[in-house]
Amino acid sequence: MRPEITRAQAVIPVGTSSPLRACRNVEADPIVVREAHGQYLHDVDGTRYVDFMYGFGPLILGHAPEVVAQAIAEQAGNGTLFGTYCPLEVELAERICATADHLEQLRFVCSGTEAVMSALRVARAHTGRTNIVRFNGGYHGHFDLVQNKGETVMREAGLDPVAMRSNLFADYNDIASVEKLFAEHPGEIAAVVIEPIACNMSLVLPEGDFLQQLRELCTREGALLIFDEVITGFRLTNGPASNLLGVSPDLTVFGKIIGGGTPVGAYGGRADVMRLLDEERVLQGGTLAGNPLTMAAGLATLGELGKPGFYEELERKGALLQAAVERHRTAAGLDFTFTRTGSIFAFIFVPNGSPIRRKEDVARQEHQPYTTLYAGMREAGYHLAPDIEEPMYISAATPDETLEDFAAKVCAILAA
Repeated sequence: MRPEITRAQAVIPVGTSSPLRACRNVEADPIVVREAHGQYLHDVDGTRYVDFMYGFGPLILGHAPEVVAQAIAEQAGNGTLFGTYCPLEVELAERICATADHLEQLRFVCSGTEAVMSALRVARAHTGRTNIVRFNGGYHGHFDLVQNKGETVMREAGLDPVAMRSNLFADYNDIASVEKLFAEHPGEIAAVVIEPIACNMSLVLPEGDFLQQLRELCTREGALLIFDEVITGFRLTNGPASNLLGVSPDLTVFGKIIGGGTPVGAYGGRADVMRLLDEERVLQGGTLAGNPLTMAAGLATLGELGKPGFYEELERKGALLQAAVERHRTAAGLDFTFTRTGSIFAFIFVPNGSPIRRKEDVARQEHQPYTTLYAGMREAGYHLAPDIEEPMYISAATPDETLEDFAAKVCAILAA
């Protein structure tokens, strides 16, 4: 173990401020990074790694893009926190709201966890109801209300078991399981919260008219539909993924990309719902919410994403990677599933062509192939997700030759 990690573990639990970074799920020590530029991470020994994590998704432009670095530096020279109105906050809110009709008003916070927490609070206040429908395998942050543990385990983990009693669980891509919950709890469900594209159980795509049926069910039952787009927001298109999916939620939660690599979260939607904040009937505050550094980084990032052809180019790269993986997989006689949407992708170690519709389909895979893949690819100079159910990402800084080489090495390691 590197001395930097030992030193960190003496003062930081697990040695890091977010547990996945410790790489325990892939039986490895974490990379200790000195700096990062473009597609590369550089560790303290000078070893270079091609990155396919990009900070768990926010860095769609790659590491340290000049336009974002310059925006942050300029703003830092003009102040990092004001404690009052900031024009950049208004400008970024306007920029985000302009991307979708249902985004009439928006509030900034400092993380995706905070954004989901606030959106659920608003939904409960708006409906006067308590229960929340969630989906097995979904992830919406680390606060008590969105955990998925038995009461004994929750107490041992310092969580409030009572919070879990308002959670009702359905299966992704199974509208009947949602209808059953509404039938069993009439007039009690405040909201349905869902990742419209499930990115926390590897990568599972919505089938057919599942999301549209969910929209119609929530409207009929008087519950709010909340899309958690912390990962998918501005990742697949210039705005929320709901624009591509053709379904408008009542509230959308954002994070990651809209902060350009700085701490951020946001939630917004219908004005008649968001007015509860205007009336101060619902409390949400934050000293660093909407801070100038994050707003500057977000505006610089969204400025690049709005340029003609940006997302078309990312889709081209994603399709190139998918074709390369399938070509090498077939040539090597390997049997696993590669799943992708836009610049998000994942390996799922179930037979190719197996139905992957919900959490239980993903949970059937064995972990050892991915642990082996992680170790082999790291030895080959690649940085992969430190958990089998975390997706990976392509950025604007990822060149075609990297994608081709990555696909070849992945299949060579798995074949060996």
